[in-house]
Amino acid sequence: MKKVAILQARLNSSRLPRRVLAELAGRPVIQHILDRLKASQELDEICVAIPEGEGDDELAQAVAGRDIHLTRGPEANVLTRFIVAAHETRADIIVRVAADNPLVDAEIMDEQVRYIVEHPEADYVFTKDLPLGISTETFTQKTLDKLDFLARTPQMRKNVTYYLVENPAPFNIVLLDPPPGLAFPHFRLTLGTEEDLAVLEAIYDELYTEGGVVSTKAAIDLLLARPELARVNEHVVQPLTRLAPSSGKPANEVRRQIRT
Repeated sequence: MKKVAILQARLNSSRLPRRVLAELAGRPVIQHILDRLKASQELDEICVAIPEGEGDDELAQAVAGRDIHLTRGPEANVLTRFIVAAHETRADIIVRVAADNPLVDAEIMDEQVRYIVEHPEADYVFTKDLPLGISTETFTQKTLDKLDFLARTPQMRKNVTYYLVENPAPFNIVLLDPPPGLAFPHFRLTLGTEEDLAVLEAIYDELYTEGGVVSTKAAIDLLLARPELARVNEHVVQPLTRLAPSSGKPANEVRRQIRT
């Protein structure tokens, strides 16, 4: 089975536009994410799925020459963009990654992939109770096809797994426990506002070394040691455009959000 991470990215965001090209420790966010994905022991391929308009040509240039499969599809219909990417890469197992999560954790992703390989009855795997911006979503090509059939409205299709979260009954959803020391769901380690950027800049300035990746555990430990830093973005309200299940509760009661 071919295992592919699909990184969705765009420049035209209403909140903090061009944030995927914002610099952390002198390098664009998207390059940090790609480095983290390349640390995976389970992936067969990495794909970046961006909108097809000229407005994202600069983003295409930013990932050129990095041994990455680039696909382009509708900007608003992200579900179709993923279907295009999965078809082009012939993916059997898909890891969904958002381009505003520069601390996405490859080990957590690998655990999800291993679980879905070993448990083919699972449709969707997510790791609960983590800081916002660390986890990925892993699902099968069959699940993606089912979402394509069931998700009919623009609202449902602008978010890849929106239908699944709002209507969990047709799917076998598995929620994995977080690794030790990472269960801090109140922390924001994602990039959606200027406050988020300030937190991530501080983390990367403190922890990043050239050629390496910042340890997720080290980032969390830094927030624990410097509570004033964690408070910088604790007030940010996550828009209800992307949801995922958490804490073992029914998905449609949780409203635990991850990023677009």
